Amino acid sequence: MRDTEDHDDLRSAAVHAEHVDDFDMRHLRYFLTVVRAGTVSAAAQELRISQPSLSQQIRRLERRIGAPLFIRSSRGVQLTSSGRAFLREVQGIPGQLRSAIAAAAPTPRTWPVGVCGGVPAEVLTEVQTGLAGQFTEQDAAQPGPRLPMSAVDAADQRDLLQYGEIAFGIVRLPMPTTGLVRAVVWDEPLGIVLHAGHPLAGRDRLDWDDLAGQRLLWYDDGCAPGYADSVPAQLAALGWRAELFPMDQDQHALFVHALQTTADLVGLRPRRAVQGAAQLRWQPLPTRRPPRERLAVTALAGSRPARALRRAAAQRDWPWSG
Repeated sequence: MRDTEDHDDLRSAAVHAEHVDDFDMRHLRYFLTVVRAGTVSAAAQELRISQPSLSQQIRRLERRIGAPLFIRSSRGVQLTSSGRAFLREVQGIPGQLRSAIAAAAPTPRTWPVGVCGGVPAEVLTEVQTGLAGQFTEQDAAQPGPRLPMSAVDAADQRDLLQYGEIAFGIVRLPMPTTGLVRAVVWDEPLGIVLHAGHPLAGRDRLDWDDLAGQRLLWYDDGCAPGYADSVPAQLAALGWRAELFPMDQDQHALFVHALQTTADLVGLRPRRAVQGAAQLRWQPLPTRRPPRERLAVTALAGSRPARALRRAAAQRDWPWSG
């Protein structure tokens, strides 16, 4: 009975394939890249092809579908109603194709990890330790896959997970995680970080009046989408409407340098993130319920990395959401 059902499934797939035999996967990639980039020129640069060539391929796709997909203007492109309908149906295809390839392929030897800015070294160690040894398909006589880590803005990680450029991402919560699974590996209360030379550095305790005249060295939206907005909103509700001093905080040295060279500037970090830094001082926020920093490892739902992440979460008691 099972063989008959499999044969029927294959015959049905072959019939459906007849209708897409002249559809090139390049066109799907081009379409999705233009949607994501917002302009044909930006998409062409990302795809490393000429803008006229990309425009020609998009027109060819529109002729194949029989409807315009984009409204073009000097400000970029917008999806037509047909384009939105097409996007809804095809946006999951790259992930499905990668899953199909992954199901048939041996376990890769490398699982890249994208890391958002300002992640403490101990978190990276925890993630590395937790994920190592979770790949049960591997030959027991062979070493497990490598987990190389590199700086990747949180705003870019979802697309890179979708396109298979990274296997895991480390991000701050909250942030949109549709289509992803996640395990929280770090959950700590935030406190004020000052340079040792700051006028407030010698205080035993800070209050909201002390902080009223201080600017907050903070993440930009690309570095920490969601988190970059939610924490200042929580501080405002507590009584501190801080003027933000946004910067890319991938490098700890730049964080310390900014605090050292700007008199009215303070940072916000968990205590453990700055322990051992002799030039920095940490003070708790004047509240019993301070905002918290939560770091999570994410993976594409249904993928091999997602299954490995779930096993690691179970072993190391990482709170799981899938």
